[in-house]
Amino acid sequence: MMTLETLRARLTDSRIFDWMFNSSATTDNGMKISIQGKSIEDSIFLFGRLSEYLYSNNIPFKVATSRRFDLVDTNKEQSHKAMTIYCVDGSDFSQLCEDVYSLTLDYKGWQDIKTPTSYEHYAGGLFFRNDRNANGVYVPAN
Repeated sequence: MMTLETLRARLTDSRIFDWMFNSSATTDNGMKISIQGKSIEDSIFLFGRLSEYLYSNNIPFKVATSRRFDLVDTNKEQSHKAMTIYCVDGSDFSQLCEDVYSLTLDYKGWQDIKTPTSYEHYAGGLFFRNDRNANGVYVPAN
Protein backbone atom coordinates (compact mmCIF):
# COMPACT_ATOMS: atom_id res chain seq x y z
CA MET A 1 0.00 0.00 0.00
CA MET A 2 1.19 3.52 -0.76
CA THR A 3 2.46 5.65 2.11
CA LEU A 4 0.91 9.05 2.74
CA GLU A 5 4.29 10.70 2.07
CA THR A 6 4.51 9.07 -1.38
CA LEU A 7 0.92 10.03 -2.10
CA ARG A 8 1.56 13.66 -1.07
CA ALA A 9 4.56 13.83 -3.43
CA ARG A 10 2.55 12.38 -6.32
CA LEU A 11 -0.44 14.64 -5.72
CA THR A 12 1.71 17.76 -5.41
CA ASP A 13 3.86 17.22 -8.50
CA SER A 14 1.44 15.91 -11.08
CA ARG A 15 0.46 16.70 -14.64
CA ILE A 16 -2.86 14.91 -14.28
CA PHE A 17 -6.00 16.01 -12.44
CA ASP A 18 -6.58 12.75 -10.56
CA TRP A 19 -4.53 9.79 -9.40
CA MET A 20 -6.52 6.66 -10.28
CA PHE A 21 -6.45 3.49 -8.16
CA ASN A 22 -7.89 0.80 -10.40
CA SER A 23 -9.24 -2.58 -9.51
CA SER A 24 -10.33 -5.60 -11.52
CA ALA A 25 -13.97 -4.84 -10.72
CA THR A 26 -16.41 -3.51 -13.31
CA THR A 27 -18.40 -0.34 -12.66
CA ASP A 28 -20.69 -0.16 -15.69
CA ASN A 29 -23.68 0.78 -13.48
CA GLY A 30 -22.41 4.39 -13.43
CA MET A 31 -22.99 4.96 -9.71
CA LYS A 32 -20.29 6.99 -8.02
CA ILE A 33 -19.59 8.94 -4.87
CA SER A 34 -17.84 12.28 -5.02
CA ILE A 35 -16.33 13.60 -1.81
CA GLN A 36 -15.78 17.33 -1.98
CA GLY A 37 -12.66 19.09 -0.74
CA LYS A 38 -10.43 22.14 -1.12
CA SER A 39 -6.82 20.91 -1.16
CA ILE A 40 -4.58 17.89 -1.55
CA GLU A 41 -4.59 17.68 2.24
CA ASP A 42 -8.28 16.75 1.91
CA SER A 43 -7.37 14.10 -0.69
CA ILE A 44 -4.67 12.74 1.61
CA PHE A 45 -7.01 12.68 4.61
CA LEU A 46 -9.63 10.77 2.61
CA PHE A 47 -7.06 8.35 1.21
CA GLY A 48 -5.81 7.68 4.73
CA ARG A 49 -9.32 6.98 5.99
CA LEU A 50 -10.67 5.01 3.04
CA SER A 51 -7.88 3.28 1.12
CA GLU A 52 -7.73 0.15 3.28
CA TYR A 53 -11.50 -0.34 2.98
CA LEU A 54 -11.49 0.38 -0.77
CA TYR A 55 -8.50 -1.88 -1.48
CA SER A 56 -9.86 -4.75 0.61
CA ASN A 57 -13.22 -4.56 -1.19
CA ASN A 58 -11.68 -4.16 -4.68
CA ILE A 59 -13.40 -0.80 -5.22
CA PRO A 60 -11.82 1.56 -7.79
CA PHE A 61 -11.32 5.18 -6.78
CA LYS A 62 -9.33 8.29 -7.60
CA VAL A 63 -7.98 11.21 -5.60
CA ALA A 64 -7.50 14.77 -6.79
CA THR A 65 -4.07 16.23 -7.42
CA SER A 66 -2.95 19.82 -6.89
CA ARG A 67 -3.70 20.43 -10.56
CA ARG A 68 -7.42 19.79 -9.96
CA PHE A 69 -7.49 22.07 -6.92
CA ASP A 70 -5.69 24.77 -8.92
CA LEU A 71 -8.96 25.10 -10.88
CA VAL A 72 -10.76 26.43 -7.77
CA ASP A 73 -10.05 30.01 -8.83
CA THR A 74 -11.91 29.38 -12.10
CA ASN A 75 -15.12 28.46 -10.22
CA LYS A 76 -15.31 25.04 -11.88
CA GLU A 77 -17.36 22.57 -9.83
CA GLN A 78 -15.00 19.77 -10.81
CA SER A 79 -12.21 21.51 -8.89
CA HIS A 80 -13.69 20.38 -5.57
CA LYS A 81 -13.74 16.60 -6.21
CA ALA A 82 -11.18 15.45 -3.64
CA MET A 83 -12.06 11.78 -4.11
CA THR A 84 -14.32 9.80 -6.42
CA ILE A 85 -15.38 6.25 -5.56
CA TYR A 86 -16.98 3.99 -8.16
CA CYS A 87 -19.68 1.49 -7.19
CA VAL A 88 -18.80 -2.04 -8.25
CA ASP A 89 -21.43 -3.77 -10.38
CA GLY A 90 -23.69 -6.02 -8.30
CA SER A 91 -22.84 -4.34 -5.00
CA ASP A 92 -25.18 -2.43 -2.70
CA PHE A 93 -24.69 1.28 -3.41
CA SER A 94 -26.52 2.35 -0.24
CA GLN A 95 -24.21 0.17 1.85
CA LEU A 96 -21.16 1.58 0.08
CA CYS A 97 -22.33 5.12 0.89
CA GLU A 98 -22.97 4.19 4.50
CA ASP A 99 -19.58 2.49 4.87
CA VAL A 100 -17.73 5.45 3.34
CA TYR A 101 -19.67 7.93 5.43
CA SER A 102 -19.00 6.01 8.66
CA LEU A 103 -15.25 6.09 7.94
CA THR A 104 -15.28 9.86 7.32
CA LEU A 105 -17.64 11.19 9.99
CA ASP A 106 -15.12 13.77 11.19
CA TYR A 107 -14.12 14.99 7.71
CA LYS A 108 -14.65 18.75 7.45
CA GLY A 109 -13.03 19.61 4.09
CA TRP A 110 -16.36 19.63 2.25
CA GLN A 111 -17.98 22.36 4.29
CA ASP A 112 -18.91 25.58 2.47
CA ILE A 113 -18.84 23.85 -0.93
CA LYS A 114 -22.19 23.88 -2.70
CA THR A 115 -23.75 20.69 -4.04
CA PRO A 116 -22.35 19.97 -7.50
CA THR A 117 -24.74 20.09 -10.45
CA SER A 118 -26.26 16.66 -11.28
CA TYR A 119 -25.33 15.28 -7.84
CA GLU A 120 -27.39 14.57 -4.74
CA HIS A 121 -26.14 15.04 -1.18
CA TYR A 122 -25.90 11.83 0.84
CA ALA A 123 -24.35 12.97 4.13
CA GLY A 124 -21.27 14.86 5.26
CA GLY A 125 -18.99 15.40 2.27
CA LEU A 126 -20.56 12.60 0.21
CA PHE A 127 -22.47 13.40 -2.96
CA PHE A 128 -23.64 10.77 -5.40
CA ARG A 129 -24.47 10.53 -9.06
CA ASN A 130 -25.50 7.96 -11.60
CA ASP A 131 -23.74 8.92 -14.83
CA ARG A 132 -25.54 6.34 -17.02
CA ASN A 133 -29.05 6.46 -18.46
CA ALA A 134 -31.45 3.49 -18.65
CA ASN A 135 -29.60 2.25 -21.76
CA GLY A 136 -26.19 2.45 -20.11
CA VAL A 137 -25.10 5.51 -22.09
CA TYR A 138 -22.87 8.03 -20.30
CA VAL A 139 -24.69 11.20 -19.21
CA PRO A 140 -22.36 14.17 -18.61
CA ALA A 141 -22.96 16.40 -15.59
CA ASN A 142 -24.82 19.63 -16.37
